[in-house]
Amino acid sequence: MPPSPFDDVVEAVRAALNAKRADLSQRSATIETALRAYERAVELEIAEAFANEHGLKQPAARERAADAALNLARAVAALPELAERGAAKAARAAPEPEPEVAAAAAAESRRKANPYSGKLVIIGALSGREKASALPPELSKEIEWIDTERDGVHAIGNLPQRIKQGRVSGVVILDRVVSHKHTEPAVAAAREARVPVVFAGQGGRASLLRAFAQVDEMIRERG
Repeated sequence: MPPSPFDDVVEAVRAALNAKRADLSQRSATIETALRAYERAVELEIAEAFANEHGLKQPAARERAADAALNLARAVAALPELAERGAAKAARAAPEPEPEVAAAAAAESRRKANPYSGKLVIIGALSGREKASALPPELSKEIEWIDTERDGVHAIGNLPQRIKQGRVSGVVILDRVVSHKHTEPAVAAAREARVPVVFAGQGGRASLLRAFAQVDEMIRERG
């Protein structure tokens, strides 16, 4: 008897959840490893102080507590929940840049970047706006805008696959005008491929320029 179509759906759901579980396990393991290293480093410094005080043989030198603490902090800060909150907070707190200056800086930065790094993809609704009015001409050829209002969830299409293939340099999400269900597959793929993800509110010109600059900065730091 051939398997039921329901079985195929259940198996697909199981595979998707297992993939998310594996990603969570990897993040947890990284933090646990850093935490164990921090504990050993603190124990070492306690042992050194005790040995010095009582004239005993010093233990073998290892990683210092300050360095281990920094590595632990970095591992925690890399959690996607904190990274997304930090990006959104920075976007809200940063002053509005001069559009012309920001556009020129972003264009110059991207010209210096790897020409094979792929396009910068915007996910959100145009809501009747013309792309030309929202995007600076210096960047229009490097940007792809996915209109989720017009095409719904199907607008994402093969974007997650393109991200994993290295054909997308960054993702800008208009988080105030797009549903989470539209962006979750792309965000998950970007995390896996270490592709920058930033947020740009409703997609105003100044917010977009600021988001482009953030993507460029993240690419430079990663490189």
